[in-house]
Amino acid sequence: MCGIFGVITNQEDISIGKIALEAIKRLEYRGYDSCGIVTNYNGELFIKKDSGKIDEIHKRLKLDDFPEGSKIALAHTRWATHGAPTKINSHPHLDCSNKIAVVHNGIIENFMELRNELRAKGHIFQSETDTEIIPHLIEEFMSTGLDLKTAILESVRKCTGAYGIVVCHTDYPDCIIVVRKESPLVVGIDNGATYCASDIPAFLPLTRQCYILDDDEMAILRPGGAKFFDVKTNDEVSKNLIQIDWNIDAAEKGGYPHFMLKEIHEEPDALRRTLKVPEEDIKAFAEAILSADNIYITAAGTSFYASLAGKFIITKFLGKYLQAIECSEFKTQLSNALPDNSAIIAISQSGETVDTIEAIRWAKNAANVKILSITNIVGSSMTRYSDHVIVTRAGPEIGVAATKTYVTQVLILALIGLKIATMKGVESEDEINEYCRALRKTPDIIENFLSKDIDLIQNIVKNLEKSHNFFFLARGISIATAKEGGLKLKEIACRFIEGYSAAHAKHGPISLVRDGFPIIFIAPPDGTYERLIGNVMEFKARGGKIISLVVEEDKKVTDLSDVTIRIDQPANKYYNLLSPITFIPALQLLAYYYSVAVGLDPDKPQNLAKTVTVH
Repeated sequence: MCGIFGVITNQEDISIGKIALEAIKRLEYRGYDSCGIVTNYNGELFIKKDSGKIDEIHKRLKLDDFPEGSKIALAHTRWATHGAPTKINSHPHLDCSNKIAVVHNGIIENFMELRNELRAKGHIFQSETDTEIIPHLIEEFMSTGLDLKTAILESVRKCTGAYGIVVCHTDYPDCIIVVRKESPLVVGIDNGATYCASDIPAFLPLTRQCYILDDDEMAILRPGGAKFFDVKTNDEVSKNLIQIDWNIDAAEKGGYPHFMLKEIHEEPDALRRTLKVPEEDIKAFAEAILSADNIYITAAGTSFYASLAGKFIITKFLGKYLQAIECSEFKTQLSNALPDNSAIIAISQSGETVDTIEAIRWAKNAANVKILSITNIVGSSMTRYSDHVIVTRAGPEIGVAATKTYVTQVLILALIGLKIATMKGVESEDEINEYCRALRKTPDIIENFLSKDIDLIQNIVKNLEKSHNFFFLARGISIATAKEGGLKLKEIACRFIEGYSAAHAKHGPISLVRDGFPIIFIAPPDGTYERLIGNVMEFKARGGKIISLVVEEDKKVTDLSDVTIRIDQPANKYYNLLSPITFIPALQLLAYYYSVAVGLDPDKPQNLAKTVTVH
């Protein structure tokens, strides 16, 4: 996710740079590792861009200072996916002639193939980004005599992936052209000015009238108006003007009261984007793991619980023991005992978690090892110590409590596990296809749950508001879900939680159970299901209030439970293995609504920070 903005106006006495700067500052929650602004004036492009936060760059470059009389500006605030967050990789990107400027949100999946084609035709690239192929494609098509609109149409037809694209050209000073596919774009209309952006907050103080582009639509923007076209047919499209009645705060949060809730609802799209991680990245991880004699996985907090789920999945297919160690204890536990030819999978949402960085830095100095990092941030500190890196596609996560980054981390680990299964031949092609089909369905399962089960979660919270202690219990792979679900409630509702093995809970914790003590069981119908029923009965016999998370067709655990939360997914081994992805949103919602019910801000948990950079 990145923040993009464009403006074209015929209004006098305005500062186009100031308008663009304020717009991307309102979009900084969508990306904040670099930014840039370009204006088109008097047949020339004027560009300012750099890496860093917007305010820092503004102090250095005066981002609002452009030639007086400029009537067109494009602006961008970046969340890096292709190429580190550097000045050269920041947007806008230009063609060889410096006539075409582009800002882009999304991922062009076939950019390497297109880049090679364009290089063979003499195009010179400056950056590592996928975006830069777009102005060069447009330039190439225009060199054959096509006009700007047609050249853009032909260019996007060659691109596969997702994109929201905004283009200006020095020879076309009277328009901006925008195109959308699977990446949001909105167009705002005012008297004498037209705006475009990846999100409404960018132009909300300027106008409350907008059009929302649909997939495969193009718009030609002129001052005070816009025309819309179907990308596939080039036919003009009629669209309805929408009146916006949100305030800025609500708009930044997409109409949700908190970023955490917004980000839970973004999980299906985050998973769909992460499913498009390049195959070669997954394969590199799998090869390194297969060639290693010893495999470790290390992380902290939510990322560690994602690693527990991933360890279970990878081990199922790998046939080797994979040891999970909390990063703060990694050196302590392996001091003088880390063997050569080990692979270490390190996971961190930010890539800046100090304990994780110190663990892998120590490991590289202690032995001949391979570091395999999974993070959500391109160019983060952790990646500099890594032999291979996979970047999840969760996008910016503003809420302190991790939500969509957790599910994308588990998804990546599942993809690695299935790649190992394929390379080792431990499962038939049909079996692998069934697991992959289940994996591709996880976004739909979560989307379905979020669309219809919110009231159930809120009602459960109403009956639990006065509870201060909870157990989250499970067996097998679902122990990771229990621990992560419990952590969410602990983090943002400030309640005492034990996320535990249901079997181990008999060895002490069961003594705390009294009448009405809430116990949340995570119970997919996997190989641990029948034994878990015995655990449910033990805690129910001692007065526990049983809340169970089950699949839609569940009966046995349902009959023993006071309340069930039902996930509509098939009851088979393919989906059971992926339940840490599909079951966790229900527990995230439970934590969210509980936090709100007791008067706490779920976006700002007490004593916690988004990235832990101190010991």
